[in-house]
Parts: sequence; structure tokens; C-alpha cells
Amino acid sequence: MIVANMNLHEVYSDLMGEMSKLDWKRDALLHKAVGVLKRSVDFPASVMYDYQIPSSKNQYIIYFYREHPFAPVLSGYLNVLFDGSKRYIIKWTDKGIPEILILTSHFLQRYKERFLKQPNLTANEVAVRFLSRNRTLKPMAVDERINKRISEYGEFAGEGFLAQDGFCFKLSGEETIDGGNPVRISFFTTFMPLAEMSETQREAIFEECMSDIQSLG
Repeated sequence: MIVANMNLHEVYSDLMGEMSKLDWKRDALLHKAVGVLKRSVDFPASVMYDYQIPSSKNQYIIYFYREHPFAPVLSGYLNVLFDGSKRYIIKWTDKGIPEILILTSHFLQRYKERFLKQPNLTANEVAVRFLSRNRTLKPMAVDERINKRISEYGEFAGEGFLAQDGFCFKLSGEETIDGGNPVRISFFTTFMPLAEMSETQREAIFEECMSDIQSLG
């Protein structure tokens, strides 16, 4: 069972070890979920199923999402971790450097307030909406022009993600054990639509994008 005091390698190994079971369960639920989405009259629409792996007791959300009636049905799964009274939603990647993405309650609340503007959505619904709409997250260096409070967090606040819907501020780090491959972790701390950021922030983000493009040439 995943608990808060496990190291990153243990958490990542647990999550990766259960992907085949999650894939099987998602495939088993696909026909049922698509039927529900076809009958939906309000869009975007999502269907979520709680699923616990019996052997590990790990809790997951298996989701299916459709942006509009003619859009493809997107699907995925999330891990739900409880640390005392705090609740985190975990997404992980298996491409490139192993990485664990943690959506905090504060991040989800800000995304709901500042972008979705639908106060009745639950945290699970907000997480599914964010991950389905923002399937590509562009890592980006952050300086004091983008994050005025960066000095409070030091090196851990030196990165962010540029997404389709806006900018994701995060705290990040990585852990290496016995000379093995590092596992990265990103805590999504807050969200801002680009339209609500200052001109200085937008200019800095644009310059960082241009720098990345020029480095490819």
C-alpha cells in the first residue's frame, strides 16, 4: 500500500507494478462508460469509477472524458493518496525519466476558480478535466519574473509547466538511490491562466519558449 513516508522509488515501483491491472479494468469498463457519455447532454462530460487493487489496497480513479459530442473519448487513471487530513491525486509517467506528478488541493481549487469557473465541480472532476485537457505539459524554467515568490522556495520552485489552459507553478525535486535512475517528483502548487498573468510574466514565458526553440536549431 502506498503511504506518505515511502521513498519515491517505492511509490513509483508500486504504481508501475499495477498498471497492467488498471489497463485491464479500464478496458472492462470502456463499453459501459462510452454508453454513459453517448447519453450525456452536458459537455464536457466525464465518467469516473473508484477502484481498489485488492492485494495492495491502493485506491484509484479510472476515468473517461469527452470534451464535446464529437470528440474522442479519453481515458486514464489516477491514484488517490491520503496523508492524515490531506488528500493528493497522483499521476505518473513511464516515458523518459520516471516522474510522479502530484496535484494538490490548492492547485485544483485555483484551476477550478480561475479557469473552469464551475464551483460545483468536485476535486476528482477538476483533476480529470485538467489532465484530459492538458495532456502535454511543457517543462519550463522559472525565474523571479514568472514567480515573484521564488526566493521563498529556492531551487525547488525553479520549474513550472506551460499547459494548454495556462501556467502550472510547481515544487520539484528528484531522488536517486544507490546510483540508480533518478525518480522526479512535481507538486503542482497553483495555476494561473495566461490572460490573468502580468505582462512581465507573459513576456518571460514567451522568451523561455523562444530560447527552447532556438536551442533546437
